Amino acid sequence: MTETDLFDVPAYAGQFYDTTSPDTLDLADRAALALNGIMGTIDPDLLTMWGLVHYNARRPHLSHWASAETLVDPKLAESITLMRIMSGSRRELELEQRYRAALLGRLQDGLYWDLTDQRRPWRNSYAAGFYGQGKDEDFATLPGAGRMLRTLLIWRELGVQPERMEQELRALTSGLLRIAVKKDAGGPGEYAYYPEHGGWGEPCAYPRSGWLNTDEAQGETEGGEGSVVCMHGHQIYAAARWYTESRQGEALDLARLLTHYVMLPRFWGGVPDPYADRAGMRLMHIGAHRADPAYTSGHEQGHWYSHFHARAIALRGILEYAWAAGDERAAEFVRRAYEYTLSQGIPRMGWINCYPAGVDHVEGCALGDLVALGVRLSDYGLGDYWDDVDAVARNQLVEQQLTRPDFLERVSQNATGQCCEQAPAGQLFFAEDIFTRTLGIYGGTALPTSIPSVWVMHCCTSNATQGLYYTWEGALRSRGTTAEVNLLLNRASAMLDVDSFLPFEGRVQMRNKTARRLAVRIPYWVRRSELALTLNGAPFIPEWIGNRVVVEALQPGDVITLTFPVIQQRLAYTVNANSPHEQVYTLDLRGSTVVDISPRDDSPDSYPLYLREGMKAESAPLKSARRFTPDQVVRGW
Repeated sequence: MTETDLFDVPAYAGQFYDTTSPDTLDLADRAALALNGIMGTIDPDLLTMWGLVHYNARRPHLSHWASAETLVDPKLAESITLMRIMSGSRRELELEQRYRAALLGRLQDGLYWDLTDQRRPWRNSYAAGFYGQGKDEDFATLPGAGRMLRTLLIWRELGVQPERMEQELRALTSGLLRIAVKKDAGGPGEYAYYPEHGGWGEPCAYPRSGWLNTDEAQGETEGGEGSVVCMHGHQIYAAARWYTESRQGEALDLARLLTHYVMLPRFWGGVPDPYADRAGMRLMHIGAHRADPAYTSGHEQGHWYSHFHARAIALRGILEYAWAAGDERAAEFVRRAYEYTLSQGIPRMGWINCYPAGVDHVEGCALGDLVALGVRLSDYGLGDYWDDVDAVARNQLVEQQLTRPDFLERVSQNATGQCCEQAPAGQLFFAEDIFTRTLGIYGGTALPTSIPSVWVMHCCTSNATQGLYYTWEGALRSRGTTAEVNLLLNRASAMLDVDSFLPFEGRVQMRNKTARRLAVRIPYWVRRSELALTLNGAPFIPEWIGNRVVVEALQPGDVITLTFPVIQQRLAYTVNANSPHEQVYTLDLRGSTVVDISPRDDSPDSYPLYLREGMKAESAPLKSARRFTPDQVVRGW
């Protein structure tokens, strides 16, 4: 096998064309920008990511970040693939080629390894206070293995050496099942887990020499990441997806046993957590324990406390298992948990507090999770959550992407000190062009109105950019000869193009290419009596099926236009109600788009959000655009 063989794939084939379109939110443009930042933060020598980016420093810089980088590398590789599908961007193809080869080189003996490397003395020191000092030995990073399974699945679907990918998928699934610690084997309540303190340096680390400890976790916040269940969620997700494609029995066994573990009552609801008062948890995961309301069995409904992104990893895995296995109870658990999650922030703007009753912030990672859960729950018929997805995508998902180099430079100029002074040699990287080379990545944490003391955890970039893809893919789908428009966003495809004039105007224009039938989902805030539709400029009365308008017998070149009033509202929402951190935010909305918010954070070392004065105009500006339609799309990911 050569590196060229690895990269010669049809995933990025497609057509570019020039057009004039409304200058409104286009997620394909955001994907191209994200790819700039992602490729600018891969270390070309070590072929791993620079895991952290520090803007709040007089000399802004990138730094390597323990074994978390090896864990997250497959997620970043997955994001690169998805961003290219969206945008058609070819930048840094050679670096991606080498990066893929490096990740595949970590697959050995049916596991995904963090290999001993003297150039990375920081490699297994993620949370030494919880797991002990790292050792000079290879170890398998098990959540990373779950992410690697997912990445292999995507590469296989897109034609990257499918036979080899299948071989690796089967081996990795078998390996993950082999080393799992199994309980009550053969019984109705059997389950399996990876021991939180099984190795050193990080959670659920499996040393080459075998588990050092196989004790079972007794509380959700036991480890350094503040979540036990998250260390199993990626493996569940990938194994369930692989089972639906391969029918490999081991894959379903792995997903089932791990799901039974992460759904244990001890990890959910307002249960007493024996680790909630540890010093690390007080600092890292404020609000780790909070009682459920009276008369509520929160552990049965997926209620959570502390670190939403970590919970969402598990919930996404449980949902995929529920679909693969036909487990109605597991599906209900995820749906209830998702709806509970929406009460932990301001869902109208896609902002969820990842640590309720603590510091008001949302992680970039969580934004991708919110979109993913909304899309997949809707796909699986567990509800219609497209309006939630729309709120996240139009607001927090795009606001938390770093797009303004001038703001980043201001943050650096107003920094009060330097960081990482004691870092080992080779761990830091300084670049004069750091603001441009990293543009498009995601702020690690954000308040509703700002990203304070801007820094980046690249796990957040990986997950949030995938949220861009889930939204883009779900916005417009083809089923046979039917085009389904789920979100009124700009979107180009081989079947139909969508031009959205929102939030300036209540106008959406669809230009047909090959569809014979069109079904458009109408947002809940649009009144049916005020919706008008024209076909090639002539009034047309469509059929309604639920909340979708349907147009039949379309011809190539037909233009379908929807018009409706854009509702303008000023609404107030409270976060962390009845706590010392309670705060009321006032939103100005046009439809589902936040065009202003208060009170604002005017700190000079913060990156301001929602500076959207231009969106208050009543006519959408136009632009010359270069659009891309990929030949192949990864569906429902």
